[in-house]
Amino acid sequence: MIDATTIALISGGAAIVGGLVSGAYQHARDYVARPKLLIDYEGTDANKVTSEYEKDGKNISEIYIRVRVRNQGRRVAQGCRVFLTDLHEVHPSGKTTPTVFYDSKQCAWAGWDHAPRDIPNGVRFYSDVVHVSKHDSGWKFSFKLFANESPLQDYRGTYRFRLVVTSENAAPSACEVDVTYDGDWHNL
Repeated sequence: MIDATTIALISGGAAIVGGLVSGAYQHARDYVARPKLLIDYEGTDANKVTSEYEKDGKNISEIYIRVRVRNQGRRVAQGCRVFLTDLHEVHPSGKTTPTVFYDSKQCAWAGWDHAPRDIPNGVRFYSDVVHVSKHDSGWKFSFKLFANESPLQDYRGTYRFRLVVTSENAAPSACEVDVTYDGDWHNL
């Protein structure tokens, strides 16, 4: 015959084991369903876009280089933002040189929107990295430069942009994009 103390011990042990299994299950389920951000450069016309518009009675034509951001997880990635975290000059030898760029900058989503975005699975967004004008020479970044960073606009050659996408509920993802520009938009 089992006494009341044994029944209480068995019931308490079962409750503890049940709580542990249930907690582990919840964590495993959340891990599998988590958002999984991906930032990349496709190398297609989707990443190199020409924009033509009129401003103050003048026709403007610019070419944008942008990166694609996707979520390959099951849950919505909330509050996503893209940041430029590093910028290097890439020389013909392959050697890189750091620039005067020190502070991470938030890049604009396509259309010059800086507000965070929720990204569900199956949807892609683009973030502008840099653009050049067909009328004026010089790099135009998708963020404001500090005064000491303005010489970055006059560089002729290849920049390596290191970009990171972040979210409130997903691990960050990073990519590097090399963009070459000699001051002539035909050679971007």
